[in-house]
Amino acid sequence: MNKRRIYTLILIVILSFAIYKIFICDRRADMILINGNIYTGNDANPFAQAIAIKDKNIIALGSSADISQKYKSNNVIDLRGKTVIPGLIDSHAHMFGFGQMLNSIMLVGITSVEEIAEKIQEKAASTPAGEWIYGRGWDQTLWADKSFPTKDILDQVSPDNPVILGRIDGHAIWVNQKAMDVAGISASTPDPDGGKILRDQKNNPTGIFIDNATELIRKIFPPPSDLETENCILLAAKECVKAGLTEVHDMGLNSQTIRVYKKLADEKKLPLRIYGAIDAPSDTWNEMYKNGPTIGYGDGMLTIRAVKMYADGALGSRGAALIEDYSDDPVNRGLTLLSDSEMEKIGTQAIEHGFQVCTHAIGDRANHVVLNLYEKLIAKSKKSDLRLRIEHAQVLDPTDIPRFKALGVLPSMQPIHATSDMDWAAARLGAQRVKGAYAWKSLINTGAIIPAGSDFPNDIMQPLWGFYAEITRTDQDGNPIGGWYPQECMSREEALKSYTLWAAYSSFQENKRGTVEIVKLADLTILSKDIMKISPEAILTTEVEYTIVGGNIVFKK
Repeated sequence: MNKRRIYTLILIVILSFAIYKIFICDRRADMILINGNIYTGNDANPFAQAIAIKDKNIIALGSSADISQKYKSNNVIDLRGKTVIPGLIDSHAHMFGFGQMLNSIMLVGITSVEEIAEKIQEKAASTPAGEWIYGRGWDQTLWADKSFPTKDILDQVSPDNPVILGRIDGHAIWVNQKAMDVAGISASTPDPDGGKILRDQKNNPTGIFIDNATELIRKIFPPPSDLETENCILLAAKECVKAGLTEVHDMGLNSQTIRVYKKLADEKKLPLRIYGAIDAPSDTWNEMYKNGPTIGYGDGMLTIRAVKMYADGALGSRGAALIEDYSDDPVNRGLTLLSDSEMEKIGTQAIEHGFQVCTHAIGDRANHVVLNLYEKLIAKSKKSDLRLRIEHAQVLDPTDIPRFKALGVLPSMQPIHATSDMDWAAARLGAQRVKGAYAWKSLINTGAIIPAGSDFPNDIMQPLWGFYAEITRTDQDGNPIGGWYPQECMSREEALKSYTLWAAYSSFQENKRGTVEIVKLADLTILSKDIMKISPEAILTTEVEYTIVGGNIVFKK
């Protein structure tokens, strides 16, 4: 056989392989979705009917006929008109705390101290003396008497077991005398910096500890094992994907949760993506920040590239730092949890080592302080595109609202907070100051974007309920009619972006997720109804049909 014939045969083989690759191999998909009502989130190409997915990515979008003709798959799902949106992201949450709450005595929504006492009494009857009893979710604003409870009722039903009950916002605890005895708390125990022990007229602790004072009790509470932490995270993750979430920004990680997350990612047990922020100041931060961020660990399921600080407390427990006194608690302006110098030190460390800075700030004074801090950090940093975040940004002085856009600071907000708090927020803030609270549209009108979340378990983990709150500013019964300060409502398009593209941008991931586009990851949430068109009240009964992460179905109704 001469050389020309050999070369010809080689060329034929190469061309045959190329044709096979182009027209057969490359036209195979791992999954095809057809007959869908797809909102891509891409303004240039906003709608589609079908999606082809391969190797975790979207490889084609178009009409059902076009995709079906061009691509073949052994896994074709006929959506029958169901709505597809980019995978929902919760931009601020606490996974371990959620799982822990699900495993504890659930106190969310309970409207009386007596009902809580009954639950504690029942638990104490089956708990050996000396063992701790834990619950979470109480909220005194739901009770007829809206004042803080005291230890006395817990002492009556659980004299032999220490009891620790976390408030719904996570910024206060309610304990019994046994818990205080174990912790060595007495009338002579001073309030720590950034914390407050509520006391009676004789200076005796009443059983309520706020913000940094909670550590006086928490530090002696038995720590969870790695296995308990793993079980809590998996329990939380299961509920998250059921609600349509494809990613959660987990705020305030410690070395144990990081270790467990890496184990779960290695074992491919994480059903959704985690973007983590390390709690600071802490031993974990001191140990880890010099090593730099962890990005895309476990095949893209785990990223840890942020730090989380606390500037103040919460509005419900009157720990949020305000410029003027609380309207319903004169001479109280809330608590500052970290000094300016400490926040600047941690923020500088973070930026120098490639971490994003996220700071909890709820009161108008705290937000002003953090904006000033960020302005200083930006000015002295040689790096651009820092995407500094303020977590909650709940109460803002009007003069600070335009500073977010001007500085490039992201207000990471929780829409469900507005409808949870609206019945009592005006009492805390007064008629004028409350106009700067939960000011979504005012921020958007300046050009700022709002990554949305829920702060679960400190509020309800249901992104569709958050979407509903964003566009209505009413509770689930439609009250108040017309919405609470309705001028701050988002449009549906803005609300969808807040849980998708804007949330992805807030974690430096807008090139990988946040919209339904070719080459982006196939993170999708599929709904029973078209939330962009149906009546607002119908959103509340919309069900998640599928949650897809990286082309894998992690939840199916």
